[in-house]
Amino acid sequence: MYISLIIYFCVFTQNTGDVNNYQNILLLSVDTLRADHLSCYGYEYPTSPNIDKLAEKGIVFDNCIAEVPLTCPSFSSMFTSKFPRTIGVTRNGLGISEDDISITELLKDNGYFTFCVQSNWTLKAKLSGLKKGFDIYDDDFHVKRWGIFSSERIADEVTQKCIDIIKKLPKDKPFFGWVHYSDPHAPYHFRKRYNVHHEEKGRNNERRYKTVKSYDSEIRFTDEQIGILLKHIPENTAIIFVADHGESLYEHNYLGHGRKLYQNEVRIPLIIVSPKVKSGRTGMPVRGIDIGPTILGIANIQKCKSMLGMDVLNENINKERIRVIETYGGAVPKIPILRSLMKKSGPIMQAVIVENWKLIVKDNRKELYNIIEDPEEINNIAKKYPEKVLELHNIIKRWSIHTPVNTKKDGRKLSDEDLEVLRSMGYLE
Repeated sequence: MYISLIIYFCVFTQNTGDVNNYQNILLLSVDTLRADHLSCYGYEYPTSPNIDKLAEKGIVFDNCIAEVPLTCPSFSSMFTSKFPRTIGVTRNGLGISEDDISITELLKDNGYFTFCVQSNWTLKAKLSGLKKGFDIYDDDFHVKRWGIFSSERIADEVTQKCIDIIKKLPKDKPFFGWVHYSDPHAPYHFRKRYNVHHEEKGRNNERRYKTVKSYDSEIRFTDEQIGILLKHIPENTAIIFVADHGESLYEHNYLGHGRKLYQNEVRIPLIIVSPKVKSGRTGMPVRGIDIGPTILGIANIQKCKSMLGMDVLNENINKERIRVIETYGGAVPKIPILRSLMKKSGPIMQAVIVENWKLIVKDNRKELYNIIEDPEEINNIAKKYPEKVLELHNIIKRWSIHTPVNTKKDGRKLSDEDLEVLRSMGYLE
């Protein structure tokens, strides 16, 4: 009864109108995609010609960050417009509950046909809970990218599955589609045909050179498939292009994501293309929880009062906006009964960004950076600016107090296969 009342309130406080006049909406996402490895974000190699075309037609957000640099927590925040700790989805292997309203439910209840083509194991319906509100949630994939385990669907299959669905969409309804590509996720497969590194620049660090070359070839392959897909998307479709998180490519002595909060892991691309949007760029400080309200705004649906994010196309965002983010290490417990206990454990690292300043806190270590002057976060200036450290650390403390961790019991059980796949992907400790 409680859930029904929430849905009723969210749906029937919207701006009403003829739903058939609303435009289609496509959420187009790529896993583990660093913003600074796209040409439209200044990358020196041509990794993204088709994404670049989207950027030319839409508005490019240069200052967007993920809530947590992990796939399921990040998307759960986007779809509920709540912080991962608020919904209890702080790690892969945990999922949203029936109490948390997804934007997909609101879109469906307002006349949209909803579909998703999935490709990442951690986003499968039984693990993530993100199936709520979808008429079609296609997560039936069996590509053995990780050896003997089924964990991902390759980009060309994602594209074809989506095209097949689009051909059969109802004619009397607008659609909301979510299409997710996972190819840039490790292990990076070097695709020779998609090699964008035709010179030996950076060869002095052979290990990193090979890693970056392979990672970039995966991006270029995915970009080609995105280009194919976009040819089949109706013209009256708003497109929101985003990533769940970035990737550390041996910066700060780390390969991967989920355990640190440097910009290479948390800064993500965001591009919005819509007839209602003028093309251009903006440096406004936006974040993962803003994706949901923005999609609802495009659909002319009022967001729930419980949603914490902002509609970046229609609300004024202060340049001094405070953005606290955190990470919990990506681990899920090996014994299902312990999963609820994991919700009670705190983050392994927190950070706050206010304009150019960024403070990262882990245990007693504090790192302060000016991310405009030092975008690679090389020079820790915490000792030089102790007052700024204290100011920002107090912001994190206050945010943590007023944003309690959701400790509600999680009823999902991970199968042996789930555990093995998550272990192979580096999410089990």
